[in-house]
Amino acid sequence: MPEMMFAVVGAGPTGVEVAGQLAELARDTLRREFRTIDPGEAVILLIEAADRVLTAYQPKMSARAVSALTRLGVTPVLNAAVVRVSDRSISIAVDSGAVQEVQARTIIWAAGVSASPLARALAQASGAELDRAGRITVQPDLTLPGFPEVFAVGDMVRVCDGAGSTLPIPGVAPAAIQQGRHAARTLRRRLAGRPAKPFTYRDKGSLATIGRKAAVAQIHGATLSGLLAWLAWLLVHLYFLMGLQNRFIVFVRWTVSFITRGRGARLITEAATPSDDPGRAEAQRASPALAVASRTVETTER
Repeated sequence: MPEMMFAVVGAGPTGVEVAGQLAELARDTLRREFRTIDPGEAVILLIEAADRVLTAYQPKMSARAVSALTRLGVTPVLNAAVVRVSDRSISIAVDSGAVQEVQARTIIWAAGVSASPLARALAQASGAELDRAGRITVQPDLTLPGFPEVFAVGDMVRVCDGAGSTLPIPGVAPAAIQQGRHAARTLRRRLAGRPAKPFTYRDKGSLATIGRKAAVAQIHGATLSGLLAWLAWLLVHLYFLMGLQNRFIVFVRWTVSFITRGRGARLITEAATPSDDPGRAEAQRASPALAVASRTVETTER
């Protein structure tokens, strides 16, 4: 049944988290919401072109992530590249070269995005090189080649190391924040008449949550998984919230959600009227918790 098939493309931290949360929603939060369907029967595929999930992590952490995903009911599909997406199916190419079509109505892209069009415009103006993702290559001090007065930072750039290669910098917010601070320091050094320094990325660690009490973490060479990594993920996110009040409110909400296994509100959109759809009454009987519209039901978390 295509409506019960979910395909998440990309098994990085985002894809792993989305797949895990979908599994928890289907098998836990929504299990008593419907009479005529069992959300627990939903099939959730996690499709990855590489040979393991979380390729930025150590192989043993990837294996632990796969074990946690499997326990939740997620099916990892590795060594499979997506070649076509339609409104009812997704086509994947496997190692043998064969293309398989999977029927799915819900397809979530978590395999990365193209860089901002601004990067291409800057490349055309400066002659800088672009990579396949549309990212512009900048100098070690984050300036455009030939234009030292122009800085470019964030996930639309890749940074040259000065020796013909590029630095391995992930396209995440902490890296962009470090680049922004480096650009500000470079301006201050220029105003003081001092030479600029090359940008150096400081990797403070990586965290990927999978589901309830399941996560993996790599912090300065140390590795964590399971409950300890999940608690570390919660603490890090609370720490980076602005203001003590916000931290307290989020902590209380998380605690209530953990204890009750609640997921916030259910929203019904595009509700059909009896004159529009004679099957509306039957659709409403499908859910004991909600008067479910016969066209579209969207579940979300607030």
